[in-house]
Amino acid sequence: MGGLEVIDPRYGALLERFVVGLDGDERVLSVVVSGSVAAGTADEWSDLDIQIVADAERYDEFLGDWPAWLAAIEPTVFARTPVAPFIINVVTADGLTLDILVGKGQAFEFPEASEYVVGMLSGVRFTDVSLALEYAVAEQLRGMAGPFISLVQREEHLRHMAGVPHLLGLLTTVFLAELDAPPPGKHWNRSFTDEQLAAVAALPAVRATREDLIAFGLGVNELLVSRARPLYPGFGLEWPHDLARVAADRVRDVLGIETGEWLY
Repeated sequence: MGGLEVIDPRYGALLERFVVGLDGDERVLSVVVSGSVAAGTADEWSDLDIQIVADAERYDEFLGDWPAWLAAIEPTVFARTPVAPFIINVVTADGLTLDILVGKGQAFEFPEASEYVVGMLSGVRFTDVSLALEYAVAEQLRGMAGPFISLVQREEHLRHMAGVPHLLGLLTTVFLAELDAPPPGKHWNRSFTDEQLAAVAALPAVRATREDLIAFGLGVNELLVSRARPLYPGFGLEWPHDLARVAADRVRDVLGIETGEWLY
């Protein structure tokens, strides 16, 4: 791990072009490296984050003019602000990826993640890992009783596969509860153990067929349930037996598969 010296050497020249290119712009107070390179946590696959601090009184003018000053500094094949108006995502003509953050009068620092985002579909965030765990389990069981079966029966295999990130988000919440760990940062491997990562790697492959989606769906359900249920007493939670029983009954009645021995 390190700074500018460990990433693609072309980024050093790219940074210099930004420093020189903006040196004469009176609206710019400073151009500095940010992100993992500045923190000294970058590796050879990290890209470059640059923070431009603009004069507060001319901030809106400078930010609104970003296509012009960016084009004058570096040829790009992609440049947009999809995350926030003050963050510019860039792909250069040489294939380098760059994130530019424009600060208003001072450097901006992103706070460390302090809330658990449970799955990809939840609009709720949690500061307490026990509440995140309880939500993840209930959401997993709800999905098993409803959408899992409906999508399989309708043969909506592509749509079913689109929900896989959500299921993995629920599972990783259980992993964090096992470790009583904070929300993960940019590098997820640092938040989870080798054993947890191996457990996910051992899940059945996800392919757009009825058989494979059933195998994966039941596999991720069993992994989540088997690891979450022993955690409940320690967090003062009560296992949702009724919901688990209904989910098991639905899977048995519609798909002809018994899950009661591990589900509730």
